[in-house]
Amino acid sequence: MALQPISYLLPDELDLDRLRKTLAETNALSEDATVKVKQTFYDSFDWRVWQAGGELVYGQGEISDLCWVDRKNHQTLACRAVDAVPGFAGDLAAGPLADRLASVLEMRVLLPKVTIIQQRHTLRILDSEEKTVVRVVLQSNRYASVDGKRKGELDGRLVLKPLKGYESDFVKLRNQLAALKLKPSEQSLYQDALQGIGRKPGDYSSKLNYRLDPDAPADVTARQIMLGLLNTLEANIEGAKVDLDSEFLHDLRVATRRTRSAMSQIKGVFDPLELEPFRRGFGWIGQITGRTRDLDVYLLHYPGYRAALPKAIRDDLDPFHGFLLRHQKEAHAELVKKLNSPHFRKLLKSWRSWLQSLAGKRSQAPNARRATAQLADQRIGKLYKRVLKDGLAIGADSPPERLHDLRKQCKKLRYLMEFFHSLYPKPLIRELIKALKVILDNLGEFQDLEVQARSLEDFGDQMLNEGAPASALMAMGILVGQLLERQEQAREAFVELFAVFSSEANQQAFRKLFGGS
Repeated sequence: MALQPISYLLPDELDLDRLRKTLAETNALSEDATVKVKQTFYDSFDWRVWQAGGELVYGQGEISDLCWVDRKNHQTLACRAVDAVPGFAGDLAAGPLADRLASVLEMRVLLPKVTIIQQRHTLRILDSEEKTVVRVVLQSNRYASVDGKRKGELDGRLVLKPLKGYESDFVKLRNQLAALKLKPSEQSLYQDALQGIGRKPGDYSSKLNYRLDPDAPADVTARQIMLGLLNTLEANIEGAKVDLDSEFLHDLRVATRRTRSAMSQIKGVFDPLELEPFRRGFGWIGQITGRTRDLDVYLLHYPGYRAALPKAIRDDLDPFHGFLLRHQKEAHAELVKKLNSPHFRKLLKSWRSWLQSLAGKRSQAPNARRATAQLADQRIGKLYKRVLKDGLAIGADSPPERLHDLRKQCKKLRYLMEFFHSLYPKPLIRELIKALKVILDNLGEFQDLEVQARSLEDFGDQMLNEGAPASALMAMGILVGQLLERQEQAREAFVELFAVFSSEANQQAFRKLFGGS
């Protein structure tokens, strides 16, 4: 196995002169000129590169490279020379780095996280023929936040770099440095810099990861869940306004839907009269964000639409792309006005204030003082039985509305299971959520394809009024036929998929976790 660089924390008393003197006692040395390097680390807003085990660093020097570094062994896995960091993976020239980023980022934009400015002093260990066999790099490091408001010094580091063919020399020097009682760094320089600006990798995620007390009163737990959702919603507002990528608005809307579901499904823990204005308010947020999100989705689907057409007529679809871009821009401008409105700001401020005001108060709602685990068992068990009953009643002749209603119930069930998942054994609850997602994916595809087909017909009418060429409308007509065909396939797959979901084994697993018959 190839040797990897080793990064050591540099004690204050070990400076360049002492290091040079110590190494010169047993090694022939050569010293390179001091180099100043600026490194900026990038990731998506939700840390997808980090979650995939990488650090993405843009080094600016004689050659400006964007590199993916394995954060466990510090090995550089892919690099690309660039004049500037691309916004999206698709903006990067084809190659290993573009492929790696595309699979991880998907539709998310790259954002700068933190900058490190280094002074590098490199000592080269030479053999008897004056060939370099090992490099020792002494680093002095400073960090800066992207906006430049937070700056500071980082601990110095010494990096031992192996060279191919000289592994024994590397091991020898490693042992020599061990005698100096140097300690390998436990975390990367990137992590140290993030810590300096008050961040840590993964400090934002749209995933629900509550740690709930099963014996806590249900109203206390409901507050905890809803405040967490509010934090997620608020974290995405600025990104949604600027339209950095489509996922900011998506996460904002998911947090809104989850909040509305929590309000309706964690029943009897709050005064319904006090809660009602907030129900209406979050319903309004869902309405004002809907059109922009819909157009975002069609733009995300557009490459697939184009690829689905015969090559000879793919260019005919270009006017549809232009139509989507124009209308998305208009819809987003209207959305920004709403997000900047006093009504929106007051709604979120009032919601947080109301939730916080409940701390320490004794609610008179019927389920407020029930143990969280007891209420979770009851609500999830009851909703599961409804999903089971409604799903088994759907046949080949059932109207589409039955499948749409079932999807709504499945979403509510999924949200409840995700809210309360920490109360249950992790492997079991994950398997049941996974089984439910299979049904949700099928039902979602069935409904989305119907909505897409209908919307494409409506878009075609609008484009006709705007003077679009007939060739574009014909291409869209072909797409509508394909979408309806795929919808029928999803419908046919439902019965078999639901049979698996409703199997005796799954029913027993639900009973085991949540009780009920």
